[in-house]
Amino acid sequence: MPLYAIRIILVVVALLTGPWPASAQDFPTKPIELVIPYGPGGSHDLTARAIASVAQQYLGQPLLVVLKPGGGGAVGSQYVIRAKPDGYTIMLGGTGPNTIFALVQKAPIGPDQFTPIARINYSPPVFAVRNEAPWKTMREALDYMKKNPGKFNFANSGTWGAADFPMRMMAKAAGVEYNNIPFDGGGPATLAVLGGHADATFSFTAQLMPQVTAGKLRPLAVTGPSRIRELPQTPTLKEEGVDVVFTMWRAVVGPKGLPPATVTKLEGAFRKIAEDKQFLEQIRQLGDDVQFQTGKEFEATWRQEWDAFGRVVTAAK
Repeated sequence: MPLYAIRIILVVVALLTGPWPASAQDFPTKPIELVIPYGPGGSHDLTARAIASVAQQYLGQPLLVVLKPGGGGAVGSQYVIRAKPDGYTIMLGGTGPNTIFALVQKAPIGPDQFTPIARINYSPPVFAVRNEAPWKTMREALDYMKKNPGKFNFANSGTWGAADFPMRMMAKAAGVEYNNIPFDGGGPATLAVLGGHADATFSFTAQLMPQVTAGKLRPLAVTGPSRIRELPQTPTLKEEGVDVVFTMWRAVVGPKGLPPATVTKLEGAFRKIAEDKQFLEQIRQLGDDVQFQTGKEFEATWRQEWDAFGRVVTAAK
């Protein structure tokens, strides 16, 4: 038999019997890493573990929570950005590292560096004062700030943090001035308000509700686009005449260049996870709700946030 014929036969045999690489349609064929750019025990970690607890039945493979804290979220973000775009390394990103930190530090870990897959939920901070404070509404507090520039003492949880940023946005939108007092975290900021060392702070419901239930703090406004389940009588900032929306979101993102078929499979799985009764109950136990968005919907939300927050950062420099 001629040599060329033998070569053809060998090639055909190899094609028929050799292993074929898995295509995007076969995805996933192995466990998927869900990277968290924070340390253990925080809301991102707890949300990720709630997701992972039900994920296998919808993904067909285990979802492994991998903590990669450091650098204000940059370490975990860069790990995912540099990962092979095959869908096996994704991240539960957030407002803190991927919008605020990225804008303030000009770090390349924002919307241009990722493929949005699905938003899971968000937490809107709540503006709260001591129960003995004279302000019964947000409008009254803002009116005081206008009449007394720089005299309203605001306790923030750290520069550019989840209390500081919405206060900057609100003050800019309402045209008021205040005294910004930094504290090392949300707990100390709340204690400062309770102790009468500050007039107000922004806090999340998980930390706030025990003080509200005990009659020690009074919520005046929510920064989200709508009222929240735990505080149905508390209006949004927009309802109080302040054109500001601020949320700390948690969304699944991947590296740029993910195959569309892979994105579609992941998005569909996370939609089912977001509707899972066991998952919903775990999220409610954390004091949150689910506000699912598809990848395209979330990308629009993220871009809008990026532009709005960018104006706040630029104005502060």
